[in-house]
Amino acid sequence: MADEGEKIRLLLVDDEEEFLTSAATALKRRGIEVQTACDGESALKIIEQDIFDVVVLDLKMPGIDGTEVARRIREKRYDLPVIILTGHGTISHAFEVVKESVCDYLAKPCDMDVLVNKIREVVKANTAEKKTENAGTINVLIVDDEEELLVSLKTVLERRGTTVTTAKSGKEALSLLGTLDTEVVILDVKMPDMDGLEVLEAIKRDHPLLEVVLLTGHPDVDNALRGIKMGACAYLVKPPEIEDLVETIRKAFDLRQAKLQRQQQQTVQDILKKYPD
Repeated sequence: MADEGEKIRLLLVDDEEEFLTSAATALKRRGIEVQTACDGESALKIIEQDIFDVVVLDLKMPGIDGTEVARRIREKRYDLPVIILTGHGTISHAFEVVKESVCDYLAKPCDMDVLVNKIREVVKANTAEKKTENAGTINVLIVDDEEELLVSLKTVLERRGTTVTTAKSGKEALSLLGTLDTEVVILDVKMPDMDGLEVLEAIKRDHPLLEVVLLTGHPDVDNALRGIKMGACAYLVKPPEIEDLVETIRKAFDLRQAKLQRQQQQTVQDILKKYPD
């Protein structure tokens, strides 16, 4: 994310080599840090490997067109703004795409100063939105013995403003909970040594206000349902859809806040009963 005074990092995607070269040069002269991709497939690979503040994307390309690229960006990096470049004949199509997953669009050929102003406006608005979202960040502990999944979930959740700690085993998780300010635990049901249900039992005994979301494979759904009876607030089948996971974490956090509020109200009532005057 570009802060004030930092260069904006832009991915420019277009199959017209001449336009790609000239536009990248013009944008660099105006203080934008530019990386280019000549097709949708290359763009998606680059986005997986690097961080950008905005994508400027041609709508009409062979292979994976701009509409599909924008949709996939929305799935993986919903917080990454996309500006569509479109020919006059496809402006109505661009407008439909904007309603789904794109911040804005410009007709080609476009004036470079107009494009730069649009880029700066979009990035500024997105930065302000992220700051607002992050003001109420949720502290999450993810517990899973699959390191690749841990890294993946940590990355996508942190991009959405969540504070994430990871643990590769139940014992490590319980040790961390003694020192961390955690609000929601994402817990794999099936782990070696100490399985998820054993960890859940210990969490509910020692940290009863913590909300736990279980991750389970299809064959383990019965165990996940057992976990719900033991106090988990929800379960998701692995690998979870990111937006489902984000929404479930938010609901778990809200549930925890409601429990805390009820506990505080009960404490006040107990004090008033003990000291009525």
